[in-house]
Amino acid sequence: MPSTDPRRILPLIVAISGMGVLTFSLISPTLPDLADALGVSRGVIGFVQGAVAIPGIFLALFIGYLADLKGRRFVGVASLVVFGAAGVAGFFAREFWLLVVVRAVQGLGTSGILSLGVVVISDLFPAGTQRRWALGINAAGLTATAIVAPIIGGSLAAGGVFRPYLVYAMAFPVAIWARRLPGRPDGDPPAPPIRHARGMLRSLAGDNKLSDYLGLLPFSLVMMVLFAGFAFTATPLLLEEVFGVESTARGFLQSLMSVGLSSGSLLAARVVERFGATASLSIATGLSAFGFLGGGVVPTLWLLAPLLMVLGVGIGLTFPIFQDFVGSSVPATYRGAAVGTWVSSIRTGQFVGPIVASAVASGIGEQAAYVVAGVACSAVVVTWQPLRRVVANRIDVVPPSGITGLR
Repeated sequence: MPSTDPRRILPLIVAISGMGVLTFSLISPTLPDLADALGVSRGVIGFVQGAVAIPGIFLALFIGYLADLKGRRFVGVASLVVFGAAGVAGFFAREFWLLVVVRAVQGLGTSGILSLGVVVISDLFPAGTQRRWALGINAAGLTATAIVAPIIGGSLAAGGVFRPYLVYAMAFPVAIWARRLPGRPDGDPPAPPIRHARGMLRSLAGDNKLSDYLGLLPFSLVMMVLFAGFAFTATPLLLEEVFGVESTARGFLQSLMSVGLSSGSLLAARVVERFGATASLSIATGLSAFGFLGGGVVPTLWLLAPLLMVLGVGIGLTFPIFQDFVGSSVPATYRGAAVGTWVSSIRTGQFVGPIVASAVASGIGEQAAYVVAGVACSAVVVTWQPLRRVVANRIDVVPPSGITGLR
C-alpha cells in the first residue's frame, strides 16, 4: 500500500531524484575519453549530454499533465524503467549517433524523474518552512549523489569508457520502491491538456504570480545553459586540456563542485529566510559569476579547486529557490503541469548548454569559455530584477516587491 507519510517517503523522493542527477554527472568526467573512443571531435561530444534533454523540451508538460491525471506513482515507476533500460543500453552503443539516440530515449525517463520530487514534496509538505526544509533535504541528497557520481564515473571509465552506463541499472530496484508513491491528488480529474494548461495560467494570474512564473522560465533556461554546459561539460575539458588531469582525478576534482553545490542547497532555506528569495537569487548568481570568471584566469589547479566549490555553492543556492516557487505557485490540481512546464525550460538549457559549451571551448579555449560564462552570469545578476519589474508592471495587477510566495 503506498505510503503518504511525508517524512517516511522523503528518502524515496531523494533516491528517485538522485537517479536524475546521474544522467549528467556520472558521464561528465568521461567526455574527453569518450570523444576519442567514438572517433569524434571534442567540439561535438556535448551532443551525448545534450541529447538527454531533447524529450523534456517537448514532453515535460505532457508528463506533468500525466502526473495530474494518472498520479505521481504511475509517472515515477514508468520513468524509472525507461531511464534504466535506455541508460544500460548506452553500454552497448559503440557508435556516436547510436549513443546520442540512446541517451535521448533515456532523457524521456529523466524528464519524469526530474519533475517528480518537486511535485510530491509540494503535495505532502505544507508551504513555508517545512516545504523549504524538505526541498533542501532533497537538494542535498541530489548533490551528495553529484559528489559521488563523477568519482564513480571517472574510476569506472579508467577500465573502459562505456562501463559507467551499467550503473543506470540501479533504476530498476528504485522503480519497485517507487510503487509506494502517492497516486493522483484529491479532487476531480484534470480537464484535457489544453484546458488544463489554461486553468493553470488563470490560477497564476488570479494570485498575481503569472509574471514571476513566466519570468522564471527564461531565467531557469539561461542559468541551466551556464550550469549544464559550462560548469558540467566544459569543466572536464578544461581539466584535461589545460591541466592534463586524467579521468579518475577529473572525477575527484569535479566532485569539489558538487561539495559546494550540496552546501549551497542545505543553506538555501536559511539564506532565503535571512535575505528573502529575490536577494538570495542575486547572491547565488553573483557567486556563480565569480566562480566562472576566476576559473577562467587561474594558472594552477590549487587555485581552480576552491573556485569550483564557489561555483557549486552558487548553483546549490539557485535551484531550491526555483523549486520552492514553482511547487508553491499553484494548487495541487495544476502542480504537475506547472512543474512540467518549468522542467521544459530546464531541459532546453540542458540540451543547448553542453552543445554550446563544448563548441565554444573547442573554438576559443576552455579557460576563455569559462570567462564567457562568467560575463553572461554577471549580466544576469545586473539585469534580472529590472526586467522582472517591467514584466510585472505589464502583467500583474499588483507588481510584487519580492518573489511571490517566497517573501
